[in-house]
Amino acid sequence: MMQLQKKIGLIEGIALVTGGVIGMGIYVMIASITVKAGAAVWAAISLALMISLAGVVPLMQISSALPIAGGGYFYCSRLLHPFAGTLVSYWAILGGASSTCVVAVGLGSYLKPFMPFEASPHLTAGILVIGFYILYLFGLKLVTWLQIVMSAQLILALIFYVWGITSQTPVTVGFDLPNGAGGLIMAVILAFNVCIGFQIITEMGEEMRDARRNIPLSLLLGGISVLVIYLGVGLAYLAAVGDRAEAFSKMNAPLVESARIFLPAWMLTFIGIGAVSAGLTSFNAAAITLPRELYAQARDGIIPRFFEKLNPVSNSPTRAVTLFFFVVAILLVAGSQLFSEVNKSIDFYGFTAACGVMMLTVFVSIASLRLPKIFPEQYQNAYFKVSKGWLRFFVTASILSSIGLVLLLFMESTLIFYIYAGYTFVVSAYYLLRQQWMRKKGLPMGEVFQPYKKN
Repeated sequence: MMQLQKKIGLIEGIALVTGGVIGMGIYVMIASITVKAGAAVWAAISLALMISLAGVVPLMQISSALPIAGGGYFYCSRLLHPFAGTLVSYWAILGGASSTCVVAVGLGSYLKPFMPFEASPHLTAGILVIGFYILYLFGLKLVTWLQIVMSAQLILALIFYVWGITSQTPVTVGFDLPNGAGGLIMAVILAFNVCIGFQIITEMGEEMRDARRNIPLSLLLGGISVLVIYLGVGLAYLAAVGDRAEAFSKMNAPLVESARIFLPAWMLTFIGIGAVSAGLTSFNAAAITLPRELYAQARDGIIPRFFEKLNPVSNSPTRAVTLFFFVVAILLVAGSQLFSEVNKSIDFYGFTAACGVMMLTVFVSIASLRLPKIFPEQYQNAYFKVSKGWLRFFVTASILSSIGLVLLLFMESTLIFYIYAGYTFVVSAYYLLRQQWMRKKGLPMGEVFQPYKKN
């Protein structure tokens, strides 16, 4: 039976984390975050990163002990229950696909003036998704090297942006809330969306060299880079737009337009290319990692094992990748029908993505507490370990903050609540029906693939 190959090292892992987190979202969503948070944009970004990083510590613990493809599904199915693993996996897929839509529509809006024909941002986004899907079919090695190059260019472009603006205009750190506490909360949720991506590296456990060491190091070094760059971009953008934040939020490329006030043409071009790199790195990270959730489900029979098969040329789960991009396409069509304004569509995708990732974080955090009991040998051999007291602290912080933000989001947007309620019902019904069908056929389902024996 063909198996996944270990093609990814530490450099590629860091590129996946930074490119997956620092994507097109910061280019298009910094405007909405600033409108809602005002001078407290730094606080919104900091709080979002703190919430995200609180969930990263349990993730580092568990992934360094059990490096596996499709970590969200595997961790929760083995450490909690197969049904919990299935739910978490599908929440991750919806959240990840929505995050990909943020990138696609944002990049589509940015590239609209350069298109050779008239096309809406959603149509342009669809073309980009199809193009990148075709590129992915050439193999994992090509797209991982592209990830390194594009991530480096993106980070350098954002460094130019921060340095170019802050060297010419004073930066102020305030706490003036134009929309009150409610505005800050929504800004934190939007900012959390641009902090999504840390989890994706855990999907690649079977394809990373020395995964027990390189996964937590990729998360640690990538997380530090994200924190420094995001705070710099947020403060620089606020300094550039001042009291014109509302006007800039209606522009197709608010971050680039804010740079136009201070920076020379060559630097603007480089930052503009960074926007394209941002979109492509996010596409890349999603295409490489999230379909592993579907691949992991197929190995356990949760979905047909048709999706378990690897492409003999690229050694990748191409069928699972195809299914993931099909979900992205459905969301793009739905968004184009629901919203005529691009910024509202991006906010919708952003809220949907944040909700999915936060619910995944809750369950994976709980699962990490059971790691020493269920897999004591793997826990002892983990490269990254924290004491039980500190682990409980981070897990508690992650759970409380994630659940709190999800509830606030549901109260703010009943549409997101209905989407997730209906989606969870459909997934639950599918799981039960699939389980019954497998039993009638005499076939096993759940916890079939066992790379680690329980102790």
